[in-house]
Amino acid sequence: MITMKFGVQIENHLGVTYNGVRKVALQAEKSGIDGLFICDHLMGRNEETFRQPCLDPWVTLGALAQATRKITLGTLVSAVGFRYPSLLAKMASTLDHVSGGRLMLTVGAGWHEPEYKAYGIPFPRVGERMQQLREAVQIIRSMWTQDQATLEGKNFKIDGAWCYPRPASPKIWVGGGGEKMLLRIVADLADGWNAVGLSVDEYGRKLEVLRVLCENAGRKLNTIERSYYGSCLVGSNENEFRESFNRYYGQYRKAEESMEVFVERMRSTRPLIGTAAEVTEKMKGFQEFGVSYFILYFPDKEGLSLLKRFADLVMPQFTAVS
Repeated sequence: MITMKFGVQIENHLGVTYNGVRKVALQAEKSGIDGLFICDHLMGRNEETFRQPCLDPWVTLGALAQATRKITLGTLVSAVGFRYPSLLAKMASTLDHVSGGRLMLTVGAGWHEPEYKAYGIPFPRVGERMQQLREAVQIIRSMWTQDQATLEGKNFKIDGAWCYPRPASPKIWVGGGGEKMLLRIVADLADGWNAVGLSVDEYGRKLEVLRVLCENAGRKLNTIERSYYGSCLVGSNENEFRESFNRYYGQYRKAEESMEVFVERMRSTRPLIGTAAEVTEKMKGFQEFGVSYFILYFPDKEGLSLLKRFADLVMPQFTAVS
């Protein structure tokens, strides 16, 4: 069985302060969690969150590199349209250097058009954004492995770019699940693939698509590390789960739904929500498909109770058999 790693995700657009992020990072490290990741948004998505903190992930990760000692640090994911790829390559390699080799870079094509518009950043159609993603991975890789890297694409180009210091372990992960273009980029160029929002069965189907694309690209599927990101809330039993669920998700119930229907809908669409035994079983299903890293968002944000509960109830089920 694959040795499992666990990470914590910070959703930076939901009003988390730096002190809150630091507190989560320190507790995660203390609990034996392997990584801390921050999503890459520029602002909130509604009137309530517009005026709340939305920390830049890269500046925040630089500070966390000094506050922590062991935990891997990265983005999940950095939208390549926000920063020119050569600049992103430089930023990421610098973070790897100041953290003592703890960088994990995950990039994506970007999707939330309003923040692009608000910040004056072009937001092309999805096909062009995918092309940007492909070129960005190529540029970052070349700058991390070559002197005077040169590449000319349709969207980005570099001409004799140097990047020192280089990352100690120059790996690039790609996040997303689009079968026509994104998984082809993963198969052609990525060291790792992060999936989100899939059931175990859906994941298995997409993995088979990726397997075929890898064969077409002349590589083996097992050369690509695989992670899964999802919201996580567990209870030691059904009552504890329901109590926590009502506290953190009850406000999102549709007016026409009973609470029972709402709970079951959320359980069916978010595999990492339920009793500890239930979530463990679903994680083992993903593990059988080769997932080696679970990256988790805990809805108490700056709180630590859900993180601690997960570390106490679920993580031992994997470390005991790894």
